[in-house]
Amino acid sequence: MPEHAVLTAVGPDKPGLVDAVSKFILECGGNLEDSRMAVLGGEFAMLILVSGSEAAMGKVLAGAEAAGARAGLSLQARRTRAPEQAAASGTIPYALDAYSMDHPGIVQRISHFLAERGINVRALETRLSLAPVTGQPLFSLHATLDVPSGVKVAQLRASLEAIGADENIDVELKPGG
Repeated sequence: MPEHAVLTAVGPDKPGLVDAVSKFILECGGNLEDSRMAVLGGEFAMLILVSGSEAAMGKVLAGAEAAGARAGLSLQARRTRAPEQAAASGTIPYALDAYSMDHPGIVQRISHFLAERGINVRALETRLSLAPVTGQPLFSLHATLDVPSGVKVAQLRASLEAIGADENIDVELKPGG
């Protein structure tokens, strides 16, 4: 059974960063299984799940900081569980989408509401874009949730819609991830 580690990297965006980190993983004998990478502002950020033998994970953990420094990144590694071990049992996956004119507090209001109900946020992506005609900032949020099977979905949906009405956010909750 393979071992797993998570790598996180952040640094000024420039060509070659994905190449440098993926080369480091390969040279250690690791396999890049899952990742999220994006430019945020002028910084490139990576979150990578790596698998491999015990020896490969040892090399990844020992060499991450130096490999990051060579690439101009802050690169950290830590052991983690296999994806199948991390899945929350007794939960049902749901997708949450929210759209609004941008204003502070949207993510906090929604995430606090979910946390109070024991709902795990498995993934969350937000984006700010400009409306085509007016140029107004538009905010969008997409989250994948692990909803405990005991949570009444109709009540959850109604409560999220109440937050939407209060904050002027269009909120949609649907089954699936």
